[in-house]
Amino acid sequence: MWGSMIQRYIFMRCLIALSLVLGIFAVTIMLVDVVEQLRTVGGDIDLSPITAVQLSLMKLPGLIEDTLAFAILVAAMIAYNQLSKSSELSVIRATGQSAWQFLAPVMVMAAGIGFFAMMVLNPVGAYLSERFETTRAELLLEGGRVAERQRSDIWLRQGNDDNQIVIHAASVDSTGQVFTKLKLLEEGRVYADGRPTSRFRFIRRIDAETATISDGFWQLNDLVENTPGNPPQRISALAIETDLDPNSLLTRFTSPNTIGFWGLPSFISQTGRAGLDTSRFTMRWFGLTSLPVLYTAMALIGAIVCLRLSRLGGTSRLIAFGAGAAVALFFVTQIASSFGASGAIPALIAAWSPALCALFLSLTVLAYQEDG
Repeated sequence: MWGSMIQRYIFMRCLIALSLVLGIFAVTIMLVDVVEQLRTVGGDIDLSPITAVQLSLMKLPGLIEDTLAFAILVAAMIAYNQLSKSSELSVIRATGQSAWQFLAPVMVMAAGIGFFAMMVLNPVGAYLSERFETTRAELLLEGGRVAERQRSDIWLRQGNDDNQIVIHAASVDSTGQVFTKLKLLEEGRVYADGRPTSRFRFIRRIDAETATISDGFWQLNDLVENTPGNPPQRISALAIETDLDPNSLLTRFTSPNTIGFWGLPSFISQTGRAGLDTSRFTMRWFGLTSLPVLYTAMALIGAIVCLRLSRLGGTSRLIAFGAGAAVALFFVTQIASSFGASGAIPALIAAWSPALCALFLSLTVLAYQEDG
């Protein structure tokens, strides 16, 4: 009974510290991003401060997700440092509570926030990030400036020295393979006396309802072909050779950050069946599943360095060491993510290894400090 009351008390202290840190982070992010929107978007159109705030709010969940690990670290440091300075940790130890027991609340909080970030915050952030890109493009378009939108109003070009095709599509799906309302304008180089000139002649125009790019070909469906001197010809299907790389188009039109946790498995399956490289998206999914472990490790790092009694000295040095360890973990995680996204190492190993290593090292240090 007494032990559970102590754990609830510590849990609330950690939760209050986290709320304070997240509030400071959110206000700071909003102030910086509003200025950035006024500088970038406001430099091209007459952007009101209210609209700039709305744009920044769309980006806020994704930015909070990126900083949440450090927020948990700082919150754990604040909560346990306050408990140590007020000698509450000494009193708690005197009641027979071990470090494993009074560190359990921050571990539970961090793991719970990890599941929340994975299953709720990430999908919301991905949706609002997509809304941000769309809203920003619409604002720039209304202001008279053309902005490239990731999945609509697509312009491509393919060809060689003798033949060029300009391609326009109304939209493309999330895999970067299926295009709608496709228009192709094909031109060929003009030759004079067997030698190439700088002039091109119109060869044909093709309007297709849908088109799919794969295996080095455009597969056009329900199309109309117009050639000089001939009436329009309706064709049900036509294949045209292309040198465009579907993987490059996937990278251009789709970012892993714009697909939420719940949508990633089906997207990976669909893209994999199409023969495209899904390493970036697989890495993103496994990275999200490792968040509870990563956040728990961050919380333990922050709490362990503050367990030393403040009257014994050296607390500042330990806190600096803990912050350095957390920064090192962040960089190791980013490097491992890069290797996993490129396919150099399996995504599961790249995503989970840094988090598990940090967790086990933290538990080892705690066991050494508390149990000898």
